[in-house]
Amino acid sequence: MPSIENKGALYFVTEQACCLVQATGRETDDFRACQAAAEYLAGGDAETMAAFRERTDAMNHDPSADYDTEQYEGKRKDVGEAVSALNVLGTAEDTPEQVKGLLLKVADIIAAFYDMDNVVTAVPA
Repeated sequence: MPSIENKGALYFVTEQACCLVQATGRETDDFRACQAAAEYLAGGDAETMAAFRERTDAMNHDPSADYDTEQYEGKRKDVGEAVSALNVLGTAEDTPEQVKGLLLKVADIIAAFYDMDNVVTAVPA
């Protein structure tokens, strides 16, 4: 089950979902994967999912607009940690099978968006 340790991953899942709404709209497999990953990471916390919906609902579909992602010192490291956390959860034995693929897909989406395809994509056995 997800924990507070995955808060960083949830942040980047939400940020990615916002970018997807802007670029492609809400009715895409990628957005739905981010939404499902957020639900899993939230662990049933209604307040956390309300924050996800609030942020994504504030976005409009406008493919010509610039992505407005938060920039700060150390973001690249945080993105790498979030992608790694999603990959760990996506390969963990206790993660439900129907969620594993979504988590790995979202990890790949985030890594590609930030041009970090070299981030570890699987956890060694």
